[in-house]
Amino acid sequence: MRIAVDAMGSDNAPDVEVEGAVAASLERDTQIILVGDETVLKEKLAAYPKHGDIKVVHASQVITMNDSPADAVRHKKDASLLVALRLVKDGNADAIVSAGNTGAVHIGARTVLGPIRGVSRSAICGTFPTTEGRVLLLDIGANVDCSARQLCEFAEMGIAYSHYALGVEKPRVGLLNIGEEVAKGGSLAKEVHRNLTAAPHVNFIGNVEPRAMFNGEADVVVCDGFIGNLMLKTSEAVAHLTGNLLKAQFEASSMNKIAAMLARKSLLAIKAKVDPNESAGAPLLGVNGIVIIIHGSSNPTGVSNAINGARVAFDNRLNQHISENIEELRNVEKKMRLERDGECNS
Repeated sequence: MRIAVDAMGSDNAPDVEVEGAVAASLERDTQIILVGDETVLKEKLAAYPKHGDIKVVHASQVITMNDSPADAVRHKKDASLLVALRLVKDGNADAIVSAGNTGAVHIGARTVLGPIRGVSRSAICGTFPTTEGRVLLLDIGANVDCSARQLCEFAEMGIAYSHYALGVEKPRVGLLNIGEEVAKGGSLAKEVHRNLTAAPHVNFIGNVEPRAMFNGEADVVVCDGFIGNLMLKTSEAVAHLTGNLLKAQFEASSMNKIAAMLARKSLLAIKAKVDPNESAGAPLLGVNGIVIIIHGSSNPTGVSNAINGARVAFDNRLNQHISENIEELRNVEKKMRLERDGECNS
């Protein structure tokens, strides 16, 4: 197993990438390939007297958060992100982890790796905490406008990731909507609802509202990238607000400070549950390779968890199962067309 890490992508690169790679290398029998400025990376690695199988591959350029994703992919051919993607493309790595420019990761992966056959749009899959565990939401930002067919593809890809990477036996699939009733939403939502209902291999539970999603009533929730990204940023903002409100209350008096000390263990447990660094990152599903995106502000734990998440996805042949699911979806579409044609001819 070989995992390429874009070591120059995060806000605090390459320190967090190197530390996270070292931690992951000591946990699993995995070769980790750090991609970036060779001199800098070897100097950083030298600070760790003990680590596992870590290799350094040089890249002379970096795609920054301020770069235009399309322009950067077109002109920065020796950027750490693109060098790492080519390692996967050429069979010299099995997966890639990057905390870099999300748009560049998306465009770069589609350009270098290409799409899985039958997948018209790749999707970024986010993991959110719920009262029951975790829920997958996709897409969270790769596609602003989507067709009904593409949203159904997202459902198939989310099912594969939930089952084969996260171990959910029969993932429940929901369509994010403003109400649970079948009649809710526009024509696009109604078409997706109709198509997923007609797919016997999909454990479709219907429309779900945000509250139901966070209550853990679904394992995979589908929406377009505009809505998904808004959900992601809103949940991050609410979590930040809640943290600030709690901090202000606990600092308001001596009694409140004592209460905070008594509740410290429980508060830390809640913090760990909502901390994105404790998840396996956000996979970019639908491309010919395992691609894991993590937040630019990720810490070493986030990098290490993403590396382990990439390993699990590859070991469980995630992309093969996505291809199989997409084929089943096409069979459902074909059956629906034949039924419609029969009704028209009768």
